[in-house]
Amino acid sequence: MAKAAVLTLGCKVNQFESSAVTESLRAAGFEILDQAVGADLVVLNTCTVTRKADQEALALLRRVKRLNPAAKVVATGCLAQSNPDLLADSGLVTLVLGQGEKAGLLDHLSDLDRPGRKIRVAPLTGPAADFGTPGPARTRAFYKIQDGCSAFCAYCAVPRSRGPSRSLDLDRVLEGLRSYLGRGLGEVVLCGIHLGHWGRDLKPALSLAELLHSIDSEISPDPELFRLRLSSVEPPELDGEVLTAYEMYPWLAPHFHLPLQSGSDRVLEMMGRPYRTAQFRDLVLRLKESWPLAGLGLDVMAGFPGESERDFQSGLEFLKDLPVTYFHVFPYSRRPGTRAAESPHQVPEHLKRARTLELKALNLAKRRAFAELNCGRRQQALVENTPHPASGRLKALTGNYLPALLPAGLDSALTGVLLPVRLEAPANPWGFLEARPLGAGEI
Repeated sequence: MAKAAVLTLGCKVNQFESSAVTESLRAAGFEILDQAVGADLVVLNTCTVTRKADQEALALLRRVKRLNPAAKVVATGCLAQSNPDLLADSGLVTLVLGQGEKAGLLDHLSDLDRPGRKIRVAPLTGPAADFGTPGPARTRAFYKIQDGCSAFCAYCAVPRSRGPSRSLDLDRVLEGLRSYLGRGLGEVVLCGIHLGHWGRDLKPALSLAELLHSIDSEISPDPELFRLRLSSVEPPELDGEVLTAYEMYPWLAPHFHLPLQSGSDRVLEMMGRPYRTAQFRDLVLRLKESWPLAGLGLDVMAGFPGESERDFQSGLEFLKDLPVTYFHVFPYSRRPGTRAAESPHQVPEHLKRARTLELKALNLAKRRAFAELNCGRRQQALVENTPHPASGRLKALTGNYLPALLPAGLDSALTGVLLPVRLEAPANPWGFLEARPLGAGEI
């Protein structure tokens, strides 16, 4: 039996697509390995959101070549779509497949034995590729329902690597969710490149709020057994109709992730972002007023071209005052073909590093404060199937996105179950909250 390994870099969308590719290879008779060593076929699903992501892809390909020189290697994903020549000319891959060709990987395997430089990358048009609903071994699944982005922010290469915004149709989304529910998964994360634009390209056009209402009316998930989480949603698209759905449906996880990018209005304008800090603050305050214990995460960029020290400090103060629970910090990365890449006002690398470190320190303080706020609180926690490596104890993830450790000796049959727990201060050296399971009738 031929052996294959699928390696993934990047976002939740890539993880979903890699899971689907893995399942298609398994169905075709491949034995699936979790590493490149020993594999006859290695598929690398790449990212290109930053220059570092490009470098990581090439470094991983070099490692595969060194450890398994006889393997046939297929590179796909965002870097393959936006810069296929870089991969094809590296001498590290056998075949380059674009985003549109990724779902049909099996149809291209015959190309592997043909001589010459092989690139199969077509322009991204038409509906979003339907990758089906892979059957992951994990307790939670990422489900891609939207692809592409048409916003063209000044720093972002995603429109070139993912194409315009395209949606999976409503019936297909509902069919996929029923499949996941039928497999007993405790959580599904709806994800997309521009998730808040789901449905706008359909005929008739639909909205994210209408999707949530349809899920409730057509599927009626039991919040004691299942929850749905939305991945990142742009601030203007987390509107009143979507928030009304959150108020109505207890199966929606109380967790919001918003790509802020900068706390400076001047920088937001240069980035081409469609909101300003006052609007963003109003949204965050509304969320925290309605859901005081909700997880509320942000994406924040440091060192965008033209960001002055005054811009950075005003953004830092803005973040300090916001009642958010965590943020992901990214130093600006110059991406060819974007407006920001052409700016003569690039921020020096040492300043980007220093600003990134300041933001990360603030992020750590926000995370600690939110963990302390939740001590003594009751939460629904999803029991994960991968134990904590150092302790061997089961891990759990709360609806508001807090990781916790369960007591030692807990039955592993609980993996995948939504378990009512009481969160307690860490009694472990790793900083995880402790999660004490609640008995029947215990509040």
